[in-house]
Amino acid sequence: MSARTYFFCLTIALTIYLLPLQATTNKLLLGVYYGNNGWEMDRLQAMEKWQDKQHTTIALFANWCDSTTDLDNLFGQQLVKIWGDRHVPSITWEPFSCNASATPSDIEVKIANGDLDSYINRWADRMKTFLSGADGIYNTQDDRRAYIRLAHEMNGNWYPWSAAQGTRPTDYVRMWRHVKSLFFNKGMHRTHLQWIWCVNATDVGNYKAESFYPGNNYVDWVGIDGYNWGQTQAWSQWQDPAQVFGNMLHRLHRITSKPVAIGEMATTTTTTAGNQIAAKSQWITKIFKYTHSHNIKAIAWFNQDKETDWAVFGGDRGDSTFVNNGKTYKTYSAYKLAIRDRSWISANTKNLRLITDAEFAGL
Repeated sequence: MSARTYFFCLTIALTIYLLPLQATTNKLLLGVYYGNNGWEMDRLQAMEKWQDKQHTTIALFANWCDSTTDLDNLFGQQLVKIWGDRHVPSITWEPFSCNASATPSDIEVKIANGDLDSYINRWADRMKTFLSGADGIYNTQDDRRAYIRLAHEMNGNWYPWSAAQGTRPTDYVRMWRHVKSLFFNKGMHRTHLQWIWCVNATDVGNYKAESFYPGNNYVDWVGIDGYNWGQTQAWSQWQDPAQVFGNMLHRLHRITSKPVAIGEMATTTTTTAGNQIAAKSQWITKIFKYTHSHNIKAIAWFNQDKETDWAVFGGDRGDSTFVNNGKTYKTYSAYKLAIRDRSWISANTKNLRLITDAEFAGL
């Protein structure tokens, strides 16, 4: 073999060898909802010890209760605990009143008209203080990051900010733009705060998700919440990930090129044959393959047994167990195996801001 032929063959061989490594250079953000909105970090730490990987983002939910206690809890405790545990907070900011059931059905109209500006400005100022880091000075090396998922699942009919409650999608758009502008005018830009517009995987009511879109100038990410409800409801049946997310994902790609996140996802074990742990394990494997093949840049598993057995760690069911500090957790090995892929990144301990600007923006 000539030297020229040898080096040609070597080049081809190295190219083939490196292809899998190149495929894993795509940085994806691994998130979870677990740990009681940032209060009980020990359970989250146990989960990460089991899976041998740290989540990048931690999801939590916050209302619009204008009380000092609520604000102090969120900005002085919950977000600080999450960041201190080396995670970027992802806040689902739900326009619920202090008494959620008393929230006006036209809450988005009131917000858009400026009726809640005093509260929004107060909340935004507290957010900027949090983002400023320990030194309290904005735009310095120790600044923090956060995501805001404002008034999610508006294309359903179960939240007061849904047009199905008697308002119009244009009211929602006005609300979103108004709130986002208040933050922007305070100097909270995309390297510190990213805004996720997140729809339900299916439209429920008379309005399509697209009619609620505020526009590319007001959105950093688009998101989808979707669950495989299996046979748990009279209206539901078992669905593979493509059946849950495929239609809405296609529709979102038609209106924007913004990066896509799955804001909430999970599956039950409940099939026509009863509770099938193996079926849930297969769904877990499929959803992670689906996210890779469809360029979804971030996910968050809803790890709480709520309406059904959604959890993959510490829930009612699993195919294995993990013991930490004397407590036994039921687990799904398929989840642990799926997130071993190097494309699912954890925070960089050498980076005071945990992830890069590009990773934060889904680029």
